[in-house]
Amino acid sequence: MNYMLVVALILIGNLSSFSQSNPKIDSIISSYIGELTNAWDKYNTITFTDLISYNEKKGTNLSSKADASVTNTRLNLLLKRNALQQAILKKDKGFSLNAAYQYNFSPSFIDAEDVVVFRQRATFGAEWDILKTGFFDNRSKIKTLKNESVFMKSNAVASKNNRSYLISGEQVVMNFNQKKITILEKRKELNKKQMDLVEKLWSYKHITKDDYLKCIQNKTDINGQFELYNSFSDKAKQLTLAVDNDLQTPLLDIDFEKLYAKVIINTSSSDSFALSNELIQNAKNESKYIREVGLKAYTRYNYYDVYTPNVANRSFVSVGLNLSMPLTFSSKEKRELYLVNKQLEFQQGQNQVEPGVEFLLLNYYYEYRYKLKKYFNLIEKRNVYAELLRSEKVKNQFADLEFNPNTALFILDDYWSNAVELLDLHQDMYKLLLNIKEKIPNSEITDYTFPVTIKDDEKDSTFATPSVKAIYIWSKSLNADNGDLIADYCELNDFNTILFSYKVDKVYLKNLSNFINKNYTQKIGIMIGSNKLINGGFQEYLDSIPNQIPFNYVREIHLDIEPHTFDDFKENKDAYFKKYTSLIETAAVFAKRKNIKLSVSIPLNYPDSVLSLIFSKCDNVYLMAYENIEPDFIAKKTIEEIKLNKNKIVLALRTKDFSDRQQMNAHFKKLGFPNVAYHDLETLLELDKKDIQVKDTGK
Repeated sequence: MNYMLVVALILIGNLSSFSQSNPKIDSIISSYIGELTNAWDKYNTITFTDLISYNEKKGTNLSSKADASVTNTRLNLLLKRNALQQAILKKDKGFSLNAAYQYNFSPSFIDAEDVVVFRQRATFGAEWDILKTGFFDNRSKIKTLKNESVFMKSNAVASKNNRSYLISGEQVVMNFNQKKITILEKRKELNKKQMDLVEKLWSYKHITKDDYLKCIQNKTDINGQFELYNSFSDKAKQLTLAVDNDLQTPLLDIDFEKLYAKVIINTSSSDSFALSNELIQNAKNESKYIREVGLKAYTRYNYYDVYTPNVANRSFVSVGLNLSMPLTFSSKEKRELYLVNKQLEFQQGQNQVEPGVEFLLLNYYYEYRYKLKKYFNLIEKRNVYAELLRSEKVKNQFADLEFNPNTALFILDDYWSNAVELLDLHQDMYKLLLNIKEKIPNSEITDYTFPVTIKDDEKDSTFATPSVKAIYIWSKSLNADNGDLIADYCELNDFNTILFSYKVDKVYLKNLSNFINKNYTQKIGIMIGSNKLINGGFQEYLDSIPNQIPFNYVREIHLDIEPHTFDDFKENKDAYFKKYTSLIETAAVFAKRKNIKLSVSIPLNYPDSVLSLIFSKCDNVYLMAYENIEPDFIAKKTIEEIKLNKNKIVLALRTKDFSDRQQMNAHFKKLGFPNVAYHDLETLLELDKKDIQVKDTGK
């Protein structure tokens, strides 16, 4: 019995000592964490902003990168051919030499023309074509060629043959790939360092499985992208395609009115043919009747070997004229034929505007601007990453215990990855511009685009969304399976503030934490809606929240506490409002300490004194305009709030007050508040489903 007790005590002692931290292991882990911190210090200043270049206020030179030796080749060859043809015709005076020899096997051959019987004969002579295909005709052809030379040098033909060289889509990809590869090389370098340390920390179970898997996922993503872009660049180099450092690719927007005007101009110009004086003269010259008349002068020396013995051989010189005249008169038709042929030659090889191309361009325009909208969304994300990095730098600088170098490095990698995404979208937009350019001959991209500049974390006014476009999400709407769906829905609908209801429930808090970790670039707010907190315990409740969720990614605390819902509110208004304002002051101190925003949801009937404190302490005030949504009523009930600060107001409408989504959106627009909120996700989805069902049934 005593022996068993001793064994038990020994085992307990061993377990106790094992459970205590091992100084050697702690030292190793600390060194790994120190190396992660060193990596953070080394890389966190790298932004790659210079590679994105979305603030260049200039047009692109994409379609004006012309090499004169290349673009003028066709015109130069045409002019050279014309000059050679003239030189040949100038030397051709219409003269020709001819000779003939004839031997007769029959001894009695009689020449019908000369009435001479001969065994053999020889003739030598010269001819002069005076009109058709001869001297006069050649002089007319020279005149025609000279006129054509003048015409080819004219602006119309020169612009056709000297149209600026269009940079290929492959050249655009090559240029953007170089930038993406630069970023990916740095991402590979950082990931290799981080992966090595994370694997070591994972072996000591000093890092979460999610962080370990995220590091592996980043490695796979980086290697996949690097292989794709690097492979293309290698193959392009084999085809002698090099990066063009002079190519300018600023961020551009499209003016569809100017684009459509180019379609109209090109369509009308392709249907008409400008007749120059030179072409008209040529048409008259080519159709002259005299050019169809043949006139030849000739001289010959004739020698006959006469068959009759008593008759001497004969030789003599003869001269003469041959005249031929056609009996058809078609000068008018020939003149028109010449002009038609010249028109066909002018249009040969020239791209024509395709019928119905305006609808294709409309699709290109929509696709381009959709990508531009996504680009602005990525810029907003980039600004969030930049703010998160700034926060991590501050934590590290002041040795804050919340600083986690591994988390900070993940944010940094996401920041760099965002730059690659921006370049991908930017590249795709330029490929679309090239598609548009190909559909509109004789136009430049700069004719229908204008530069877009993004300043101070704000979107261009063309794409400006409300400063706040918020959505309420209750705890029952979020589960373990629909986090990605909610994130996609919010992004699709441009919700830039997501207010999640806070609920002390283990399963829900896990789901909420997973969502925040995956979507920390979203502006996520935590909404506190427990009315009982107005009677006490609020400070402790607030302090407990950061321990339950990744609070460093939370951007806002939102109070949805409603003192007016208590049964005895009417009898104790002052007491309740006193407690409520005290609660707001406590929340304001908490928000300031955590460097996040504070917002509240209130009805439209709070007294002025309470409103004054709310507006002084809160960054945004959500006015719950429920049930009575008449514009006149809302305008009347929000006069005091507007006076206090209209920019802080977020007008919240309830989906159940509307028959469909379009009506709700139209009402927001009619009310004219720049900041809006939708109450709530679940009912909004139902409204969308209802709208889809109506469209499907054709009602």
